[in-house]
Amino acid sequence: MKFCFLTILIPISLQLFGQLDCQSAQYLKKKSIYVQNNGQESWYKFRAKGALLDFVGHYEQEDSLFEYEIYPFSDCRKIQSGLVTPIRSVLNNSKVVTREIWKRVVEEGICACPSCLSKIHIDNKKSLRLKQGELYLLKVLSHGKSFEFTLNFDNIDTLNPIQFSIDSIPFEEIEIGMVYQLREVFFVPAQAKYLDKSIPELKKLELFLKKHQVLKVQVRGHVNGPAQTKPSFYQSLSDDRALAIKEFLVKNGVDAKRVDAKGMSNFQMRYPSPKDAFQAKENRRVEIVILAVK
Repeated sequence: MKFCFLTILIPISLQLFGQLDCQSAQYLKKKSIYVQNNGQESWYKFRAKGALLDFVGHYEQEDSLFEYEIYPFSDCRKIQSGLVTPIRSVLNNSKVVTREIWKRVVEEGICACPSCLSKIHIDNKKSLRLKQGELYLLKVLSHGKSFEFTLNFDNIDTLNPIQFSIDSIPFEEIEIGMVYQLREVFFVPAQAKYLDKSIPELKKLELFLKKHQVLKVQVRGHVNGPAQTKPSFYQSLSDDRALAIKEFLVKNGVDAKRVDAKGMSNFQMRYPSPKDAFQAKENRRVEIVILAVK
């Protein structure tokens, strides 16, 4: 079981800022972030680092209820029009039927009439269940006060790290530990020689790394070895395949210091007993892991 946390401290600014909306939501990473804002409403976007979230927030020098809402990532216009139900809502003088409340209704067989729903008590200090890797939106009502909050993630599935696509992810959302799978890279069976049809995928990776010079990555080679009878061969093959991808990148102008190569043998097969070609291919894969964002 692992956990990580993110602490945000936001003081009141002397400069007047307008009200923020979720289209301008600031993306939150694991590191501490310092923001100046004195608006009535502030929006943030974050990716769940684990399946459980402990949210702690308070106003500076204030004991009043800390008001916030957490939404699944969605179109801002739908959220602001009330078409998206928040997962959790902590607001003064307001009782929103959140997804968290509705889950209680379904699991406990509670009457769904307004009278019964209004009596359901949600402990806002209790961990909130999220989907690891998914994006969420956080709305904080600051009322012109300084405030801080902490996001503590737990129940982290380390065997299934957060995947990303180099075709669509904004650079500011790339985080250490994220994984990109080279799905269009193919090797000669039992060899470290990649097929020519792999070149377009490798060129795409090359251009991505050249565009984002601050990234350091690790190429990880995995093999499909359910028989468990050739440990040294599996390790050597996975090492050589990872190295082959690194050599392609370096040969085409990517700094060798930015690319590490590591063979994973058959220790992280997604399907220990593959039953078809798809499962075998998922075992026999190459992944790019983000090691550093400088």
